[in-house]
Formats: sequence, structure tokens, C-alpha cells
Amino acid sequence: MSRRERIIVIAAVVTCIILASAVLFLTPPPLITEPVDPYLVAEEIARDHATAALVEFIVADPGLAEDEAWRGATIGGESLLFFDRNGRPFVYQYPVKSGGMVIGSITIAARTVLGGSVMEYGITSPTFDPDDAIRLAVATTERTYPGWIIQEALPCYAPPVTGVLIWAMAVNDTEKLFLIDPASGMIVEREPADEGAAVDHLGRTLDPDEIESRIAVWRDINARYHEIISFAEGHDIDLRQILSEDDFESYMEFFRQREIVSTRTPPPVTPLSESELIAQQRELEEWQRTAEWDVAIAYDAALSDDEISAAIAEHLGEGSLPGGIRTSPGRSWLCLNASAANFAGYRARLENHSAFLVFCASDAFFWSVIENPKSIDDRTLWLLDIGQNPPEMDEEDIKNLLLAEGFPLEEIRFARMQSYPQDRDGREQFAERLNADTRVLFVMKEYLM
Repeated sequence: MSRRERIIVIAAVVTCIILASAVLFLTPPPLITEPVDPYLVAEEIARDHATAALVEFIVADPGLAEDEAWRGATIGGESLLFFDRNGRPFVYQYPVKSGGMVIGSITIAARTVLGGSVMEYGITSPTFDPDDAIRLAVATTERTYPGWIIQEALPCYAPPVTGVLIWAMAVNDTEKLFLIDPASGMIVEREPADEGAAVDHLGRTLDPDEIESRIAVWRDINARYHEIISFAEGHDIDLRQILSEDDFESYMEFFRQREIVSTRTPPPVTPLSESELIAQQRELEEWQRTAEWDVAIAYDAALSDDEISAAIAEHLGEGSLPGGIRTSPGRSWLCLNASAANFAGYRARLENHSAFLVFCASDAFFWSVIENPKSIDDRTLWLLDIGQNPPEMDEEDIKNLLLAEGFPLEEIRFARMQSYPQDRDGREQFAERLNADTRVLFVMKEYLM
């Protein structure tokens, strides 16, 4: 069966399932026997996961300011299947409804090899219209590639882009795959994944051990949600309706008992005590107070070296820099232009990326950012320290790969200053003045051993 035929079969199967689920039945998850994709999560199982996740969210640990609105919410009857950038099922999106209005969404993994189940809690009403998006994407493809034959157009979720995946036949009879963002008109050409390979949503081929590990994680989550659904069945709770006060109290006791069971086994690693954490922080602060440091100025790559040098001289005053200014890129840094709500998702994707190593806060011992992040409207410039894996990737490779995967990157360069005419207080004041300059993204201290 060709890739296109397989996608059509999957889409048809899922469409039939969605149409058949107008009347919801909350049943214990059946075994997954879908022959098209051995890792496909059936829609009825995904719906149970969304329902159980909603109960867990509003009873056990809301975690958001919107928990009062979600307290009276239920999972809507319809769902939308999104495919990943490889043309394989990725996530089901379920509306969260309250008072007849859609107030949010829950996005559930459509394949067990993704490892988790709930991929995202959306706290606003989804705005993606698949019919309009496909129509716009088809029109964009036909306008950009006249003469090409469009074979298939599927809703695609490639965070942060929610768009359309286009399969087309080029004029030279080669098959092409595109990800199109209807909102911006952005087109990214994709390489089709190996037909027989087990891949994740990024197209990375998974080895047998990783597949086994990811499915084991999914099965653990499946078992937990199965317990939540079974509890409703055993206590005559209709999860298609808003939880009554009695039902809410019953579930509170259910989750309390689960917490008691889960804490009987001590954690494998004893966390640091509060006094130890305070002592560690004081040690770091004392070291930073006395250590020598250089200034690193992050600025838009569109600025020339002369322009940033002029800005530095303007804030430096009458001083001079016998050590000069270096504008080499040095280590790889990413500046993400993202809202606070989206940044955590971007970071999680980077930390699990096969090609990069993101250094966490505990590794950032030898630098500190005077002011980071800086916000512009509702978007923020977030700085991440990123290493290369494999090391032969250069900065251009990194940038192009991440842009193709939808990361909202700001192109930045650093000017590094290695010597100063001022004393320590003078350096601090100079760095703070420079950091307030609108031409500068942010200023960092790079501590020296």
C-alpha cells in the first residue's frame, strides 16, 4: 500500500469513527488492533483519555487560573485528527465546553510511540478551521507551483504551526510534501518518512528500545486514565455531564487515595533540603560577586558591527576599550520570540530534540543575564544556550533546521568586551545603561574562571 493510500485509509477510518461517536460511550480501553498503523490510538480510547484528563485537571490539580471555568466543563462530542509533518496521525483535538460554549481544548496523542497522552491543554477556544485552512493551502500551492497535481491535503499540527500538509506531484512526476501555514503563507518542503520505519512526529527513526520505552510510558498513562473511567462506571457518574458536588467529592477522595499509594515508596534520590538549597545559592552569589566577568551584548543580526560599536561607545562615555570588541558568534544561543504560554512547549521540544543539547539553568553557572527576558507586546525574547549534537552542524544548519520545524527564531549576534576602563561599579552601571538601549536585545555577564 502506498503512502497516499495509507493516509486516505487512515483518514477514512478516523472520519467514520468520529461520525459514529455522536453518542458517547465511556468504556474501558480496548486493545489496539488497528491494522493500518500498529501504534495508532483509536479515537474512542483517545476520547476516554481526554475525558479522564479533564476530570484529573479540574479535581486533582487544576494548575491554571481558568480552573473555575473548567470546573463546569465537559468534553465536546466532535474531535479533529491532526497529522504530523510526516503524514502520520499525530493528535486528536477535543473541544472543552462549558455552558454551550467552547472555552478550551485538550490535545491527545494519536500514536503510542509519542510516549505521552495529553500533549496540550488549550485555555482558549481553538480558531483553526480545517476546511478554510485546506482551501487556502491548496490555493497557495496552485499559485506557487502551477501545473503541479495536488494529491492530498491534511490538517497538520507541527508546533507551533497548525497548518496543512500537502502531497503533490511535481511536473517531473516526483512526489513532493509541503507543510503550509495558511496564516502566514509559509511553505516548508518536507522529506517523506521511510514507509516502514517507526518515526516520531519530527521524523526521527526510533530504535526498538526507544519504541518499547515510549509505549510503556503510554500504557502506564492509559492504565491511570482507565482507573478514572472505571471509577465513574462503578459509582454511576456520567462523565458526559458536569460533575455534581457529590461526584466532585468522590473523585477528590479517589485522587487522595492514589496519592497515598504513590508516596509509600520513597523517591530514588533524596532532594536537597531548604537549608542546603539556600547555602548553594549563597555560594553561587558570593562567587559571582567576586569573580571577574566580561560583557556580552546580544543584538539583532541585521545591525552592522559599526552600528553596535557606536551604541557601545555612546554608553561607555569617555572610556576606552584597549581589549576591543569581538563580534564572533561563539557558542550557539537561540533567541525565541514567543509568548510565555508557548515558550515551555518550545523548550520541551528542544530538550528532547535529537540534534541539539539544551543547557538547563543548573548548567548556567558561568553566566547571568542582567535582564532576560525582554517583552514586546505579548511576545518575549527568551534566550536558550544550545549545543550541537552532532558537532559537525554549523550555525546555519541549526537555524535552517529549527526554522523548518516552526521555531520563531530571532537572528542574533553577540559583541563581547574583554577589558574595561571602569571599576566593578562602573561596569555594572555601563552594562545596565547598555541593556536599556532599544538597539540591544539583552546584556549578559560571562563569568571567568
